[in-house]
Order: sequence, then structure tokens, then C-alpha cells
Amino acid sequence: MAKKPVRLDWSKARVSDEPKPCVICGKPAFMLSPDRDRPMMTETEAAWIREHAWLPAMRRLFASVPGYFTACACQYGMTRCDHGERCHRREPLVLPIGSILSADGEHDARHREPYAHPTPTATGPKRTDVAQVWYADRSCRWVCDCECHAEPDPADVLAWAIATGLYPAGATVEELNPPAFRAYKAEQAIRARAKEREQRRTRARANEAEKAAAADREFRAIRDRREAIREWAAKNEWPIGKGRIPAAVVEAYEVDQEDGAGQGALF
Repeated sequence: MAKKPVRLDWSKARVSDEPKPCVICGKPAFMLSPDRDRPMMTETEAAWIREHAWLPAMRRLFASVPGYFTACACQYGMTRCDHGERCHRREPLVLPIGSILSADGEHDARHREPYAHPTPTATGPKRTDVAQVWYADRSCRWVCDCECHAEPDPADVLAWAIATGLYPAGATVEELNPPAFRAYKAEQAIRARAKEREQRRTRARANEAEKAAAADREFRAIRDRREAIREWAAKNEWPIGKGRIPAAVVEAYEVDQEDGAGQGALF
């Protein structure tokens, strides 16, 4: 009698500690292995997720989160830093998609309705029961190691928030909320990109000035040489007009000056 196949719950998968050969290319890779012992999330964990994470099925507005739905804020828009492609494909997958991080540990996030919710990404199945989430205190939905996601110094954020009028003068670091950190990082990213653009413009102006100076030097050298040939021709009574200097005159001048600079003909 054939053995009944066992359906594995890959939403509870963990990354293997040692690299294993890939079944497709054979190269060593950290593979996901199913975990049959992890229980489903409890009502308390579900309440925490509803409080701290945004599920795509909630149909909320994501205006307060910079960037597009399927990518980090560092990938698109004015705050982009071009440190990587879409995080859910390029980052080392240290957590299975659908996992939630909190101070109490890692939890699985799954919808109770099986395969009834649309996939929020452009790839994968059309419907899924895995809840892919945004972290409430991050601008990126995925666990991304991009340096633009590094948390800034709270003292710098507080000083900036007070200077911009977002917080009163007597505010403390404890009063800062995640939107203040996101606004500070977005403003710093915009300033960094503006500085890079100004540096590029400065370098472009310097290159143009250098090219113009080189062209001016070449023009002056040609003009001085033409005037020297005309003076030599007038002194030696070579008949030349005001137009183009004849090649015979140029050749005679070079023969006469070959013990001097030895410069080649430019005309």
C-alpha cells in the first residue's frame, strides 16, 4: 500500500545551519527545512501582530510608509540609495516569509482562511495563506541589511525634530516615536542625494572647464604658429595672401626651422 504523502508547512521553515547542495545547480546553499514542532500562533501573538504589523489583507493605506508595496524605500523614489534590488529576492533569507519579530521572539503569521488572500508580491502564487507583513517601526517590509536602514542616534533625531518644529523644545528622547525616526532618515537621504548631485555637477563643470582650457591652448598654439609663418614669409619675400597659407610656404618654413623646434606641420 502506498504511503500517504505528508504535507509540510513551509511557513514554519527554518534556515539550515550548514550549507547544503542546491537541488538545481548543485552549489552550496542554505536551504529551508520544515519545522513540524512549532505550534501555530496563539491568540495573544495574533493580537500583537494586529497591533504592531500591517497585513496586506487589511487594505490599509500605506501613505505613512515611504516606498512602494513590494520594495524597500531605499529602492525607489527620492530617497533611493541603490544598495540592492527588491529585498525579498536579493537579501540572505534568514527568516521564512511570513515570520514576525517581537521582543518575545519569532512568530508565524498565517491567515485563518486557507489560500483566500492575494499575494502582495509580483511573483509566487496568486493566492496564499501566509501573511506577509510590514514591521510597524520600520520603513521596510522585509528584513533588509541595507545601511540606510541603520537606526540613527536618538539624540540627533531629537535635535532635528526640535529644530524643524516637530517636537517642542522641552521634548526628551523617550517621547520620540517611529515616524520621527522615519522622517529623519528620509530627510537625511534626500540631503545626501542632493549633495551627490551637487558633487556631480561640480565635477562636470570642472571637466568642461578643463576641456575648454585645452581647446583654447590648442587654438592659441595654431594661431601663434600661423603668425610666425606669415612673419617668416614676409621677411623672406614669399608671396602669400590673407587666406590659407600655401603648403609650399609651410614646407619651406619647416625646412628653415628644422634646427629649431622641429615642430610638424599644422596646416
